[in-house]
Amino acid sequence: MPEINLCKDTAAFIPTEVEAGTVGELRTELGLADEAINVNRVVANDDHQLRDNDNVAAVKTNKKGGK
Repeated sequence: MPEINLCKDTAAFIPTEVEAGTVGELRTELGLADEAINVNRVVANDDHQLRDNDNVAAVKTNKKGGK
């Protein structure tokens, strides 16, 4: 069980203990089907292994910018 720093629905990274060992498992655990997952500022594939103290950000992919 890694303890990651999770940024989801907030601007801050919050220490969060998770059961997931990979990004794909984290998607399932936290219901992040539509988000891009960044680990330590890099977009991560679902098979990326999570480690203690990783900074993990869930970013909505359906946002549109401009007017």
